[in-house]
Amino acid sequence: MYLQEILEVGIGLVFMWLVISIAAMQLQEWIANLLKWRSKDLKSAIRKMLASETLAKEFYNHQLIRGLSKDLSWGDRLGQKVENLFRRLFRKPRRVSEHLPSYIPANNFALTVFDLVMKAGTEASPVRKAFADFHAALDSLGADKLDLKSRDELKKTLDFLMEEARTLATSEIGQDSIDAIKARIRASVTTDALKGDVELLIGNLEDYYQRLLEESRNLPAAHDRTVQRLRYGLVALGMNNPKLQESMRTLLIGVEELATDSEHAILMARKNIETWFNNAMARLSGWYKRKAQLVAFLIGLFLAILLNVDSINIATSLWREPTLRQALVKNASAFVQKNENLPASDEAASGSTIVKNLQQELESLTIPFGWETETYIMKYGEKCQVIPVSAGAIWGVRSGDACKKISNAPVDSTAWLSKFAGILITALAAAQGAPFWFDILKKLVNVRSSGPNPNEQKPAG
Repeated sequence: MYLQEILEVGIGLVFMWLVISIAAMQLQEWIANLLKWRSKDLKSAIRKMLASETLAKEFYNHQLIRGLSKDLSWGDRLGQKVENLFRRLFRKPRRVSEHLPSYIPANNFALTVFDLVMKAGTEASPVRKAFADFHAALDSLGADKLDLKSRDELKKTLDFLMEEARTLATSEIGQDSIDAIKARIRASVTTDALKGDVELLIGNLEDYYQRLLEESRNLPAAHDRTVQRLRYGLVALGMNNPKLQESMRTLLIGVEELATDSEHAILMARKNIETWFNNAMARLSGWYKRKAQLVAFLIGLFLAILLNVDSINIATSLWREPTLRQALVKNASAFVQKNENLPASDEAASGSTIVKNLQQELESLTIPFGWETETYIMKYGEKCQVIPVSAGAIWGVRSGDACKKISNAPVDSTAWLSKFAGILITALAAAQGAPFWFDILKKLVNVRSSGPNPNEQKPAG
């Protein structure tokens, strides 16, 4: 009996929710850009994949990744200067703003990770770390145990030995070569105070070399040099990052079968790493959507409270007032005809501009929304509060000796419950997203357009 009226009320509500959702989407985008959510979430996901803060820094410092970052804008630089000024006042360390990419192609990720793995073996970073730890122990000795001249001479000798040890780690390694480099290190350091550190250095090198030796024994008979570098790089990673080594070994299963075809082996390895990255990004995308939905709900709740957008009150008004209902349906139909796709958000708009535009949009729809005020002369002992927390407080905004009292506030608990439910429905609608309501609006408008409105039918003559 009232199908047409119900449909028109539904169109009016969906159109209003669409307007709220577009504003929430724009505010969310503005906040996300301001706080750099996408780039930070991406960095967190990559750090988790690489299982190392140090390796993540190397990843982002790689030219393939650094080239994806855009330069800091004048606003970012100004904000960084202001922040560091306050940090200096509170004696906190200065922060360098990171302008990281918010999107990394899978191909760039695979090439960068592949390069880091290859370099880990060719640069023999475990060798460098072992000698660096020994250098630190050397610097900690007092002048009474080792004079400055002897210290400098020993450092030069150690640097030379380190290069020999690094070269050994990337060549055809053998037990005789390992024993020879260990003997040379022991012969070079004769200071009694460093005997324990020397044995620690040799022990770390022995562990690394034995892993390399075991890896070389497992290489195919007709192995390619590139495959050898790749596997040696995984060994080097495993010294400090066993989780990443385990992940990479799983991804490189089957590559050894193509060891005689270097090009296909590398191609297969990169493809596996790209798949790994795409799967991680799919999980990140799902998590980000859930986060965005929660933020959209909170923004929708804020807008609904700020502008008093009560879905229950609006639905009641649309049901009771055919003129208002038909005018809103006409606006909705015109919007659908004008916009084949959802209008793009204005990325340049600020938060206050977005809220102001939303208010103007709602006013153009002539729907009942907003808080109404009236001038109230306060009596002795009364207080005017935006949030009435005191006993006997007047809900409003103080203006001189008077109070701009909220005149359309609920008067009893039942009305307050209805108001809360109406605002909550608006917030939940905003959380569904503008694309969701835009698709529903188009379908409802098409359903209504498929048949004539009984109120608009002309009498048969």
